[in-house]
Amino acid sequence: MRRLIKKRTIFLIVFCVILGLFLGYRLFVGPKKEKATWVVPNINNVSKKLSLEEALVHEIHQEQDLITLSVDMSEKVILDNSWGDLSIFKKLQTVNFFGKGIFTVDLSKLQSEKISVDSKSNKITVKVPAPTIKAIDIDNKKTTYQDPDNGLLRFGEIKLTPAEGETMQSTVKEKMVKKLSEDEYKEKARKSTEEIITKLVQNIMNSETNTKYAVVVDFE
Repeated sequence: MRRLIKKRTIFLIVFCVILGLFLGYRLFVGPKKEKATWVVPNINNVSKKLSLEEALVHEIHQEQDLITLSVDMSEKVILDNSWGDLSIFKKLQTVNFFGKGIFTVDLSKLQSEKISVDSKSNKITVKVPAPTIKAIDIDNKKTTYQDPDNGLLRFGEIKLTPAEGETMQSTVKEKMVKKLSEDEYKEKARKSTEEIITKLVQNIMNSETNTKYAVVVDFE
């Protein structure tokens, strides 16, 4: 009986010490540390009702961009809402984003003076703008949220605001743009543009004449 009482007393003392450390850390240390965390918005748990009105068309713009390359991409973001460096206060969550990077060429700048035909050598030279990154499209339907990695004294998922969620997506897009700006992808976009412009010009010339022309694409 005494041994049982002694065990319970020790357990209560240990529990009170841990609880006291936790509360003290939370009140005096935890709030002082600012974390650069992002919010994971849960669109299935919306407390406000939405009312949609008819979309208004203000102006129509004619686009002449030719898509010459698209790249499937993914980016992993680790949200960190830990309190300090102790493992018992750890709270991490991984979010996987999937998107597509698109390179285009502005054909509105392809004017007649930038196309030269050498009839003697049957060669056509076309000067076009270098391909540029037009857009990064994030496929929100493919975004996955892994279960949070919580320490012993942390619970639940990381809750974020819609504004922080937008910041997270903007950061992901910036990372994807930086990746596509590497020489490897710029060169792939240029090669793809060369092939597409060459086939386009050759098809037009073949439909108008019986002569086969070699096409040279020069980037400005």
